[in-house]
Amino acid sequence: MKPELKDFSDIHTHGRTGADIITSVEPDEKLWGEYGTAWYSVGIHPWSTAKPVAAETIERLRRLARDPRVAAIGEAGFDKKRGGTTEYQSEIFALHAALAEETGKPLIIHCVGRYGLLIELKQGLQPSQQWIIHGFTGKAELARQLVAAGFFFSLKADSPARQWGIIPECRIFPESD
Repeated sequence: MKPELKDFSDIHTHGRTGADIITSVEPDEKLWGEYGTAWYSVGIHPWSTAKPVAAETIERLRRLARDPRVAAIGEAGFDKKRGGTTEYQSEIFALHAALAEETGKPLIIHCVGRYGLLIELKQGLQPSQQWIIHGFTGKAELARQLVAAGFFFSLKADSPARQWGIIPECRIFPESD
């Protein structure tokens, strides 16, 4: 039986696996471990959109999204400082959002400098799956807007955002990245 996100001690990390953590990988990476001993999120990071993503990579993403060890889709999203154009990042993000809906899995989001666009997309798509912003480091007012738009967050234990009292505890998941 697949655990719920609330059962994990870390929903976003890289380079380590375990029975109570979700390891973020790209489609070209191998999934290790048997069902129940390792969990993953799989996605094309916005930094990987600087060059066109190969059709084979997208097909691997689609296939891996259905692997029972994959507990979430992503890390997907937007980065104003790195990666492809906003238009191309939007195209790749839309693929991830659709996969999250098709597979019934939450979407782990990386976002730098494009929160307005992210809020617009969520309002337009009205996803049934949780959209979780990982590693949020924005200001309190932005956190208020994201909470109002229905976003969830994954935060480190020492994140200042945990201290503001703006993000309801039920919308926060632990992460170590």
